[in-house]
Amino acid sequence: MLFYDFSSKSFAYSEEVCTFAIIKQTPTSLLQKQIKMSENTEFEQLRNAIETAVDRKMKSPRDFDFLAETIYEKLHQSISTSTLKRFWGYLPQYATIRTSTLDLLSQFVDYKDWEAFRLAQKPSITSADTPPINPVETGGKNHHAQRLLRLSVLAMLAVLLLGGTFLLGANIFRREKDNSTESGQAHILRRGQIFKTCNDYLRLFGVTASEHWWDEPLPHHEGIIIWGPEFHHPNWHNDGQPDSLMPTITEWWTPADSLNGSETSDFENLSEEERQLLTEERNAQLYFTVMRTNELRITFMKNLVDTGYVFLGIYRTTPTQSDSTHIVWERIADECDLCNLDYLQQLRH
Repeated sequence: MLFYDFSSKSFAYSEEVCTFAIIKQTPTSLLQKQIKMSENTEFEQLRNAIETAVDRKMKSPRDFDFLAETIYEKLHQSISTSTLKRFWGYLPQYATIRTSTLDLLSQFVDYKDWEAFRLAQKPSITSADTPPINPVETGGKNHHAQRLLRLSVLAMLAVLLLGGTFLLGANIFRREKDNSTESGQAHILRRGQIFKTCNDYLRLFGVTASEHWWDEPLPHHEGIIIWGPEFHHPNWHNDGQPDSLMPTITEWWTPADSLNGSETSDFENLSEEERQLLTEERNAQLYFTVMRTNELRITFMKNLVDTGYVFLGIYRTTPTQSDSTHIVWERIADECDLCNLDYLQQLRH
């Protein structure tokens, strides 16, 4: 999308986002009308298409909850109700909306992506839109009209040729982009991928980090956790073989390592025997809980490669190596298909 940068007084182009509204006021009324026209037509057309598809107007929080669930049931992809509310104007709108969000909403109404939806809304040119050309009399009469007719025909042919060349180039570009997407680069997590923060990988699953960001449930998938353990954690250890990107992760808890920060008062007065008893009780409780729930963990480890997070794969407990003193998590998959998370349930059994 083309937009005007008022600080540098120049135009810039971005493919990442589509503008809802002008971020900064400008006296150029023509530019404002063009952006508002896009909002009032294409965005409104998409909202109408979605409401027609679900046979329901988006007027209340319950309507948006219903729409979010319906989108997930059809596409197996999550979208937050707050994003839907902003798109409908139910909440104050952000200045921009991600192209990926528009793609998802367009796919819900059976279009390939947002660009395909926009192109489908433009009216096609028919013969009725083209003024008829009157035949020129023969016999040398109206020679000037004949000349104008020939020039008009040549001009139309030139426009058609240029338009065809442009459409051909656009189709080639779109096809190359589609091939790149189909190769799986955009939708498949592979072992070794690096993320700077926990939010960078959590947003791939439609999750916003909470206070327990290292242990976030995967939405709509019971028993599957998005796990962010820290390598050599002072309390939970999370040991393994970093050179092999942790084929197994051994987890156990020790109170002796917790004598710092807010936990000092809980343990500083305990005897060695009391600490040992506390260790055994907590590790046993963790072991029996994990064995009962049969959790699957999509794992991103902190401080293994650098200070960020590295995707390690999908992990499950190994009953033969785990006991009431420690838990051993074993990698059972190197990749995670973000467009087909339902298959993870099969890996739990």
